[in-house]
Amino acid sequence: MALFFAASAGVFSVYTAVRYKPAAAMNGGSGSFVGKVTDIQYYSGENASYTLSGRINGDIRAKVTYYSASLGAEKGDILDIGSCTFQIPKSDYLFDVEKYYKSDGIFLILQNAKDISVEHRNARKLGKAIERYREDMISAFRLNLGKDSGDLLAGMVFGEKRGMDDNVKASVYRCGIGHMLAVSGLHVSVAVFVLMWLLKRLRVNKYASFALMECLILFVAAMANYPVSAIRAAIMMNFFYAARLFRRQNDTFNSLAAAVLLICLFQPYAVYDEGFILSVAGTFGIGVFAQYMTKDMPDEHLYQRFIRNCAVMLCTSLCVFPFSLLFFDETSLISPITNIFIIPLCSISMIIGLIYALTGGIVDLLFISKYINEFVLRISDIAARIRFTHFSCDSKELVLGLLLFIAVTAITAVLFGKRKYICCTIAAAVVFMFVGAGIIRIQRDSRTTITVLGNGSNAAVVVCGGGSTDIIDLSGHYKSARYVRKYLARNGISSVQNTVFTNQVQSSYASYLYELEFVDTGKWLASGGDVSSEDFGITYFGDNSVVIDEGSFSAEYSGGTVTVRSGDKKAVITSAKGGEISNDSITVMYGNVPENADRSNDSVIYLADGNNFEIVLSDSGGCNIRRL
Repeated sequence: MALFFAASAGVFSVYTAVRYKPAAAMNGGSGSFVGKVTDIQYYSGENASYTLSGRINGDIRAKVTYYSASLGAEKGDILDIGSCTFQIPKSDYLFDVEKYYKSDGIFLILQNAKDISVEHRNARKLGKAIERYREDMISAFRLNLGKDSGDLLAGMVFGEKRGMDDNVKASVYRCGIGHMLAVSGLHVSVAVFVLMWLLKRLRVNKYASFALMECLILFVAAMANYPVSAIRAAIMMNFFYAARLFRRQNDTFNSLAAAVLLICLFQPYAVYDEGFILSVAGTFGIGVFAQYMTKDMPDEHLYQRFIRNCAVMLCTSLCVFPFSLLFFDETSLISPITNIFIIPLCSISMIIGLIYALTGGIVDLLFISKYINEFVLRISDIAARIRFTHFSCDSKELVLGLLLFIAVTAITAVLFGKRKYICCTIAAAVVFMFVGAGIIRIQRDSRTTITVLGNGSNAAVVVCGGGSTDIIDLSGHYKSARYVRKYLARNGISSVQNTVFTNQVQSSYASYLYELEFVDTGKWLASGGDVSSEDFGITYFGDNSVVIDEGSFSAEYSGGTVTVRSGDKKAVITSAKGGEISNDSITVMYGNVPENADRSNDSVIYLADGNNFEIVLSDSGGCNIRRL
């Protein structure tokens, strides 16, 4: 173990020195780039994002991404970019772009590209044919099952989530069945099991069966566009059936470790891939940890097997839980239950979709998938609206504590080797998590927190205190609602008392109504319009100011300025263009910063210099600022 750990650390260090650092050193610089198109993602407005693998200035090997209007290039074509600037991907509150690209070996983004030429190679014909076939199957799913149900089936069969409605995706994850949307061990094992069962019935030679299994695994991985979780499952499946082929014993723990080692030898930065980490954690949970913890449980009777299955699902969920909380806004608390009752239904639907795809639609049982998927979506939607079905926390200290408990549990298993001590350690971790989350919630309710969210000059303000939450949108940009949604989800806020719109009221209202689907929204207020009129449930307050008094704090909007007061403490959020700096409080200036702005004043924050932060009004009259 020590040798392999040292080898993996060495490979990671060499890869960083040879591949990452030379490319990252070009950050902010300019030059040329020539590379092959390895992936394309198309967007609305005839735009596309190209992943290119080639060389910077004809020297430095690098994998980059370039977003532009469609160039008519296909996979395998060569893009020659005469001049461009290089930029390391910058993460945002909404999405950790840097780690996402880094896990795929993409270290730079090309900007300001000029003198672009495309050399058509007409290559990768088989890969293009598989991609077209995949898109045809996804279209067939949507046509036969409807938009949401078809997208769910496309996610289960191909791992395709890009077209899925965000609220549908959130409900599926809150229900605890989100792992069905990533092609991994369950998908590969189900497909291989069905194939091997048929081949066994047909008395096909074991060597021929193994070869056919390889073809199926490659096809399933190609249809899903080779996600690292599917590759991990494919390697382990090869170990499993190769052990039978060569009359050797297969061990899940060793197979998992070997699969991780092989993947990381060729792609060291896969350790940054969230799907890879969750896939490994889930496989370890169900194949190693759960089997160890439940090996002495009786399973002679039906109720005993049911209890054992519940224990297996609980062990699996415990292994995935800390990483799910680390990578996502929230994690499901009911996954042990839903994995017993709903996953079998999802597996049936997935098998039907897979058979449809493998037979080119000749075997069409999609009407069964339609009923199953609609039932699953309905149950998921109901579960997503119940507060105790999911858990969220924005505390890095709490997540770090859970990760430390993983290490303590591993040490306990090595030193004592008894399940009762492991159970005690896990119980302590669960108590730590819920007690810690409760303390954090009490602390949040006991103070006034002003959160400024958005991107660039766009700004939305969320004010929390005393158990109340209010939203004041200052820019009217549709993306601001996404930032607010993420903040509410991460902090477990399920109800909002007032939402105030100040610009582009109708479009803002539509954005917030969609993004806050699972939030209990109170009053909708908006500036402008007739004071006495109500439109779509919106109450207009004209050009006058509006004051929201929640007892523990008050928030006033007037002429583009938000003033939040809590006792004798105050914070002002105003426009950088024409807004006045408050002399007795912290002032946040949003919008484009004037060239002659004075940045020496410590009590003034310019949103354009770095948005998405919290201001906590302290009892001493000052404030604490935390970047999100």
